[in-house]
Amino acid sequence: MVQFRHAQREIQFKVVYYGPALGGKTTNLEALHEITDPDNKTQLVSLKTAEDRTLFFDFLPFDLGEIQGYHVRLQVYTVPGQVHYNTTRKVVLAGTDGIIFVADSQPSRSNENYIAWENMRANLLANKMDLHQIPVVIQCNKQDLPDALPKEQVLGAMKVDSPYVTLASALNGEGVMQTFLTCIQLMLGLFVEKFKLADRGVTPARISAAVSEVFAPYMAKRRTPPAQLPAAPEQPPAVGLSDEEQLVAALQSSTQLAEQYQEAQLLSRMYQARLDEMTTIYTIGKGLSAAQSIEEALSLTGTVLHEFRPAWQVSLFTIGEGGVSPLATFGGEEDPLWTADAPGAGNLALGLIQRGERTHLSDLPTLFQRLKASPIPPRADALALPLGAPGKPNAYLIAYSPQDSPFSKEEDRFLALLEQIVSPRLQTLALFDALAAANERLEVKVMERTADLQAALERLQELDQLKRAFLNNVSHEMKTPLTNVRSYADLLRRYPQQREKNADEYLGIIYEESLHLETLINDLLSYTRIKEPPRGESCDLVAALEEVLEALGSVAERKHLKVQVQKEGDTLFFEMNREDAIIMFRQILDNALKFSPEGVKVKVYLLQDAKRVIFAARDYGPGFPKEQKERLLEPYEAGNPTVPSYKEPGLGMGLFLVKEILAKYHGGIAIENMEPGSNVLIELPKHA
Repeated sequence: MVQFRHAQREIQFKVVYYGPALGGKTTNLEALHEITDPDNKTQLVSLKTAEDRTLFFDFLPFDLGEIQGYHVRLQVYTVPGQVHYNTTRKVVLAGTDGIIFVADSQPSRSNENYIAWENMRANLLANKMDLHQIPVVIQCNKQDLPDALPKEQVLGAMKVDSPYVTLASALNGEGVMQTFLTCIQLMLGLFVEKFKLADRGVTPARISAAVSEVFAPYMAKRRTPPAQLPAAPEQPPAVGLSDEEQLVAALQSSTQLAEQYQEAQLLSRMYQARLDEMTTIYTIGKGLSAAQSIEEALSLTGTVLHEFRPAWQVSLFTIGEGGVSPLATFGGEEDPLWTADAPGAGNLALGLIQRGERTHLSDLPTLFQRLKASPIPPRADALALPLGAPGKPNAYLIAYSPQDSPFSKEEDRFLALLEQIVSPRLQTLALFDALAAANERLEVKVMERTADLQAALERLQELDQLKRAFLNNVSHEMKTPLTNVRSYADLLRRYPQQREKNADEYLGIIYEESLHLETLINDLLSYTRIKEPPRGESCDLVAALEEVLEALGSVAERKHLKVQVQKEGDTLFFEMNREDAIIMFRQILDNALKFSPEGVKVKVYLLQDAKRVIFAARDYGPGFPKEQKERLLEPYEAGNPTVPSYKEPGLGMGLFLVKEILAKYHGGIAIENMEPGSNVLIELPKHA
C-alpha cells in the first residue's frame, strides 16, 4: 500500500520478493544490492525472530525523480521460504505494492513453486488484498543450471498464466535488474492510473521511460558469484514465541525498528553529504578571501571542487576584452564542448557562455549525435555557471557529470550555492582590477597634466620675457618720435627768428615722426584685436583681400609696382574674424610692397581646395639672410644685433601678428628665400 510522507515530500513503495525456500529470493536481493550499491552506501538489514529471518533494505542509490513534487522511495523485502514461517510471510506481504515471485527452474522444485504460489494467494486474501490489483512479475531463476526448465513448463507446473515473466540466474546477477525494472515500471504505472495523473501530464509510458533511463547504467552489470561455503550444520528448531498474536506484534515492532534504523541511516548519509558540501564551500570561501586575482580565485575553486568530486570534469573560462579564453580543466585534458567539432554549430562552449546565464545540458551523447559533433564525450550532463556580476559575468565554470551518473538535484543545488559564493568574490576582484587600472590611468594622466603644466609654465615664462621685451621695445620706439616732435617743436617755439629759415625742415621731421608714431599705435591696436577669440562668423576672404589691396594702392603706385592677383572666384568664405583677415593680408602685402624695388611685379594668390585655403605673396625684393629665417616671426627687439637690418623702424610686429592669427585658426606659414625676393605661403585648414 502506497504511503505518502507529506513532511518529507516522499511517496514510499513496498516491493516483496516471494517464492519457495532456496529458490533465490535472498540471492536476488544480495545481487541487487551488490550491483546498484558497490560502495555500500546502503545497508542490507536482516530482522531475526526466534523462528526465521526477513531481509530488507531501502533502495536508495536510485533517484527515480519526482511525481507531482514528491520523491519516490522504495523499500524491498524478502520473506522466508519455509511454509511453516507463514506468520512472518503474511506480515511482510501486508501492504505491498508489487511482488516478484522467484520460482526455482529445477524440475525437482516444481511442486514447491506451486505450493509457494498458492500460499502467496492465501496470504493476500488473509490481508484483504486482491492479486489482480497488484503487479506480480514471475522470475524463473537458476536458468544457468543444465536441467533448468523453460518458462512455459515452470508456469505450467504452477498452473499460472502470466504475461510478466523473466529469466534469471541470481547467483551471477543475470536477469536480476530486468526483473526488478519490470516490477517497478508496472507498479508506478498502476499508481499513475489509480490517481489519474495522466491529466497532469504524467502517463505510464513517460514513467516507464524515465525509470528505464535511471536503470540503464546498471542493466549490463553482473555480480561476482560468492565463494561456496560449507553447509552449516542443521540447527534444532529454536523455541520462539508460540503465541500467534505475540509473534505478529513482535514482528511488526521489529519491522518498525528496522525502518527507523534505515531512516536514521538515511538522515546520517544526508547530513554527511551536506557536511561534505559545506566543508567544500568553506574551503573555497576561505581560499577566495586570500586570492589576489580572478585567475587565482578560479584555479582554487577548480582544484577544491575536483577534490570534492573527482569523477566530475570541471572547466574554467575567463571573459575579458579579448573575448572568452580557457583557463584550466580538472578531471580531463580538454573541455569537451570547447574542442568539439560541430559542423554549422560553431564552438559549443562559446555558444553556451555567450548566453550569459546558468544552463543545464542533459544527455550530452544524444546532443552530440543530433548536432553531428565529435568526439562524443564520456559524460552525461554539462552544467554551465556564470561567475561574476549578474548579467555581465567575467568567468564561467562548466561541470560535467560521469557518463553513468547525471547530476542529481542535490548536486545541482550545491553548484548553485557554489555560484553564489564565488561570484561576489570575483566581482570584488574585478572591481579591484578596475580600480588599479583607473589608478594607473590617473597616474599617467597626472604625469601628462604635470608635463603640460610645466610646459605651460615655461611658455608663460617665455611670454613674460617676451612681454617685458615688448614693453621695453614699445617704450623705446615711442620715446624716440615723441622726443623728436617735442624737441623740434621746442626749437620753433624758442627761436622765432629762425622759423622762416628752418620751419619747413623742422615741420617735415615732426610730420615723419608723427607718422612713425601712428604706425606704432596701429601695431598696438592690431595686437589688441587679434587677441579676441574667434566669433564663428563667416568672412569673405576675397572681399577682405580687395579692401587691403585698395588701401595699399598708393604705395604700389608710388613705387610703380604691378600687383598680379590670382583668386579662386569672386567670393571665398571662411570661418574667421574679419579684422583678423584684414590684419593678416595687410601685414603680408605691406612687407611685399615695402621691400620690392621700383618697377617690379608682386604676385598674390588666394586659392582653396576641399581641405584648406591657401594665400601666398611673391615679391622680388632683397629677401632675407638665411641665418635670420627662424627669427622672422618674432617681434622687433630694439638694440638686438641679431634683428634683420632690413626691418623698417617701428615695433617690427608684422609677421609676429600673422603667426598669432594663424595659431588661433590652426593654420601654418612658410617663408622661403627665392633669390631674388621671397615667397610667403599661408595655409588655413577647413573645419579645424
